[in-house]
Amino acid sequence: MSIIQTLRDRAAILVFGIIAISLIGFLVQDAFVGRTSSLFRGSTNTLGSIDGESIKRDEFEERVKSAEAQYQAQGYRVDEATRQEIYGQIWNGFINKALLESETRKLGLNFTRKELSALLFSNRAPQQFKEQFTDPQTGIYDIAAAQNAIRNLQRSKNEAQLKQVTEQLLDPISLNQLRLKFLAIYNQGVYYPKWLIEKQNTENSLISSISYTGLAYATMPDSSVKVTDADINAYIQKHKESFKQERSRSIAYVTFSAAPSSEDSATLYKKLVDLKPAFAEAKDVTTFLNKNGSKTPFYDGFLGKTRIQIPVKDSIFNLAPGQVFGPYLDGGSYVLAKLIGTKTLPDSAKARHILIATHNPRTGEEILPDSTAKRKIDSVELAIRNGASFDSLVRKYSDDKTSAVNGGELGFFPQGQMVKSFNDFCFEKNKGDKGVVKTEYGYHYIEIEDQKNFEPAYKIAYLSKPIEASVETDRAASAAATQFSANSRSQKAFDENVQKQHLNKRIADNITEMAYQVAPGLAVSRQFVKWIYENNPGDVSDPISIGDQYVVAIITGEKKEGVQDASTARFTVEPIVRNEKKGELLTQKFGKYNTIEELAAKLGQQPSTADSVRFAENYNRAFGNELLLVGASVNKNYQEKVSPPLQGSNGVYAIKVNNIGALPNAEANVEEQQKLLTNSAKGNIEQYVMTSLRDAAKIKDKRFAAGY
Repeated sequence: MSIIQTLRDRAAILVFGIIAISLIGFLVQDAFVGRTSSLFRGSTNTLGSIDGESIKRDEFEERVKSAEAQYQAQGYRVDEATRQEIYGQIWNGFINKALLESETRKLGLNFTRKELSALLFSNRAPQQFKEQFTDPQTGIYDIAAAQNAIRNLQRSKNEAQLKQVTEQLLDPISLNQLRLKFLAIYNQGVYYPKWLIEKQNTENSLISSISYTGLAYATMPDSSVKVTDADINAYIQKHKESFKQERSRSIAYVTFSAAPSSEDSATLYKKLVDLKPAFAEAKDVTTFLNKNGSKTPFYDGFLGKTRIQIPVKDSIFNLAPGQVFGPYLDGGSYVLAKLIGTKTLPDSAKARHILIATHNPRTGEEILPDSTAKRKIDSVELAIRNGASFDSLVRKYSDDKTSAVNGGELGFFPQGQMVKSFNDFCFEKNKGDKGVVKTEYGYHYIEIEDQKNFEPAYKIAYLSKPIEASVETDRAASAAATQFSANSRSQKAFDENVQKQHLNKRIADNITEMAYQVAPGLAVSRQFVKWIYENNPGDVSDPISIGDQYVVAIITGEKKEGVQDASTARFTVEPIVRNEKKGELLTQKFGKYNTIEELAAKLGQQPSTADSVRFAENYNRAFGNELLLVGASVNKNYQEKVSPPLQGSNGVYAIKVNNIGALPNAEANVEEQQKLLTNSAKGNIEQYVMTSLRDAAKIKDKRFAAGY
């Protein structure tokens, strides 16, 4: 079978997308989801650059569209939150790929086509690649078949197919191998010397007893020292790396609820009450549910009682066939439940099957004409009746390659897991029954091998309608928000109207340019973030619909990219600087002293002692988590004389070390520790390296200007 046919049979885009993702992780984590074409706007073809190398819009969008097709092929729903997260992953994938390729070029590293061939056509080939060419009868990777498939593809004149396999399979494998070569340089440099581990073990075994005294910062009122902006800026300059900030904006906002009212709920409830008799009389429940817009489609099958998980199931089980229960509340919907029928069925079944596929259900692509597939499955059934080996036929003919390697075995599966016709055969027939069933996948020859845990099963139809806001409710919320916005066009007016109307003003800080959710409690809205950045501080928004709320916001401030200013950092820095200043004043109170007892008396205290201070522990019952005292407790200089004043995190102390000893550590295995530390470091190398490269790179993000 050619590799292109393999793509068709196994949903090529999906299969190779999975291969790429599993092989190169962080580099192609963006390969699942894209954006819709309605969002592709903006005139520039450059979304940004990494060290001067542009990220082209068309390349980005091509990746996105292909990935979105993969995601949808798997049946996933892409809401705005998921979509925005994936955009970020795609962006990060481009950055990581560019950084890797840039660094490997500098180092002269590459992964050649010759190396790729040597990898693919060996038992070291990636597992996902090997699976495409594994003999189902032997379970052995057929290298010759793989070589032949790739060779035929390369000779093919179908450029689109060649491009697809190259970009989604061969290039990702090559990139992953290049990544492994690059990381190997760092991994080979990881080394923990035994002497260092032995030194750490010795230090961690230290135990001491101390005498100490001191004054806590809390003994001085905060008002006794003044922390100026100059003090805070001086601290920031000494610790710049800790106070870097992105460009961000802040807003104040109020919300007006457009959620369903009690009247909306009562109206829907009455509507379902009125529909109840007609639902009970309906002969064709599918048509009735479709006509009346049920949120829950009709599942025309039986489910065991343990599989039915709804709040009023016992009341439904007690109905006679044809009766209706409800309306009842389930989540945010009112529901009517009609019992169609009951049976006694197993809760799980075991079967094996042979599939002759007609269509790919994800893409709709025809694999085999229906008539041809039917003749083929009938021949399989006849052959088995005449004594042919099921195991032989399943390996030779079944298009379900995953189960074919296991003799067509599906194992035990619960009610409702398989598609309806397959499920009905396995649960409504009896153990030992055999036959042909048609599904959207094609034709299956099925043998029921076992059934277990028989219990009552029910077929139930649900007429479900979500409780939604009426037009009147929505209009009222919109009108209130519009009036507030019109009367609140300045900060002063905004705040005055908040108080007059007794509204809850909320604050959202640090909203970055590419954010997509402004604050917890507000639904995702990229459009809201765009409004924040397309306007100026002091501007007030018109009502913005977000989820079931209307929001009116005022832009209250902006932080520039760079290092935080004093006002921004004050909340974090002020307590630290205040304690430093208190420490200087408290140190002056210590004056001169020769013993702990002398100092304690001067400070009006009694000396304190701690007899079991372990260097390896961050907490001591005597003085809590004051790490300064833990470190000083093993300082031999303080055995000879009392320490000078020491400023810790909680106060200023003086300490006298009475004794330093060591606990036995017979369990210490230096070689095992060395191995664990080395493996741990190697496991984190990739994160450390890529973070460092990213910090050193000049990355320009122009996605906002491009309309993203």
